[in-house]
Amino acid sequence: MEPTKRVNDLIVITERLTELLERENGLLRERRHTELGLIIDEKVTLGRVYESRVLGMADAGDEMQTVDEALRDRLVEVGKRVNELMDENAMLLQVAITASKRVIDLISEAVKDVSNSNGTYDKRGGTESPAHGATVGNLALSINQTL
Repeated sequence: MEPTKRVNDLIVITERLTELLERENGLLRERRHTELGLIIDEKVTLGRVYESRVLGMADAGDEMQTVDEALRDRLVEVGKRVNELMDENAMLLQVAITASKRVIDLISEAVKDVSNSNGTYDKRGGTESPAHGATVGNLALSINQTL
């Protein structure tokens, strides 16, 4: 592929990836995690295309010197922006994962606290009753780790 076309393609792909990361980072900041699933496939696809184009540029070597300097500067500019967004995205995802894990751990501890003490049977074949006269009702719990 001709070097100028390669650079133009990479700029377009990088700009699309930038828009997608801005949207995803916004969803993460607003804690709208359920909406993230709508953009995951596109993010994976764009990420793969971006990576292959960048590797292709590296393989082109000296051919890139024939590309107009203004176009190369534009590529550097959009590249810096997408790298900033990727760093921010990684941080926001880590925060969301840590928060979700913390909630799951808290729920798990709460379940342990209200469950029967050690699951042993008493003389009548029942399990031990909870301490301090508390009653344990049925406890249904479903956890879906999305991040």
